[in-house]
Amino acid sequence: MTSSSRRATRKDEHIKYALQGRLPHADFSDIRLIHNCLPELDLNQVNLRTSLAGFSMQAPVFINAITGGSENSIGINRALARVAREGNYAMAVGSQKAALQGTGVARKSFTVVREENPQGMVWANLGAYADKDMAKEAVEMIDADGLQIHLNVPQELAMPETEGDRSFNGLLSRIEDICRALKVPVMVKEVGFGIAGEQARLLSENGVSAIDVGGQGGTNFLKVESRRSKGGISPYLVDGWGIPTAISLAEALCTVDGKIDVVASGGINNSLNMAKALAMGASAVGVAGMAVRVLCKYGEKALLRRLKDLEAELAKILLMTGSASLQELRNKPLVITGYTEEWLRQRGFKFNRGSEKV
Repeated sequence: MTSSSRRATRKDEHIKYALQGRLPHADFSDIRLIHNCLPELDLNQVNLRTSLAGFSMQAPVFINAITGGSENSIGINRALARVAREGNYAMAVGSQKAALQGTGVARKSFTVVREENPQGMVWANLGAYADKDMAKEAVEMIDADGLQIHLNVPQELAMPETEGDRSFNGLLSRIEDICRALKVPVMVKEVGFGIAGEQARLLSENGVSAIDVGGQGGTNFLKVESRRSKGGISPYLVDGWGIPTAISLAEALCTVDGKIDVVASGGINNSLNMAKALAMGASAVGVAGMAVRVLCKYGEKALLRRLKDLEAELAKILLMTGSASLQELRNKPLVITGYTEEWLRQRGFKFNRGSEKV
């Protein structure tokens, strides 16, 4: 089997094992919005517009990086691109490494996104192994509006040595070089283990336009790799590693303090958790695992309906807080309790949202 065919098989296995079991959900139970029984608003007044890395978005929903590089992923990316086009959603492709090293199927699995969605906001995607020339090629390949650089150290270490990286020196300097070289914004994204405040600060100081916290609570790539290796990874590590999404989001927001945009992702699959993430200060919410599950099981129309239903519910939640916009939502009372509050206190983070008094 050639290296390209092994990589394609691995991509298909990632989708296969990610779809097994129940859909994971991030825990936002420590985050509480405050009900406003006198909102003085009409639902038609509620506006969900937001901005991300300088781009205006009709709604704060981002179809996050999922797949690419195999025959099967052509159909998935084609369908996701159509949903993004019809729903006017931003979308990121999966890692384009395979397409940089070959042509044919691997490349088609990515270029199909721009073919189906010629006017939409599309983000390219590479790992932090990439140099500036690779980054430029990935962006040009799909005429991307921006580049996601994904970080996945635990997943790489969980892969067999013939597949995964073992050296992670120079990641930050390469990210900085790419930010300086590209004419489009760069977003750095974790893939399910969260971004701590210390790393959020480093990224914000080295040229990135946005970070996507990709916290623990969504698709667990340690679990995916454990399934691929037939249980070769300790279950304690599989279940216990990472920074929970709500906590990672809070750390990142406290640290960057509005200097760059923050995307919330990692198991945010319902409208209430979306609203909580946006109230905390996220510019947008990324959905990936839920999107591919609905798409693969029920089809494009069902996924579009699901996303539009989430939008509709989100607008109702804003009204119930007395918010006509996401900016107003971010200025409404918010309470953080329990494990999340204790974590942030021990880590020295003061999340100062929710100070509005009546």
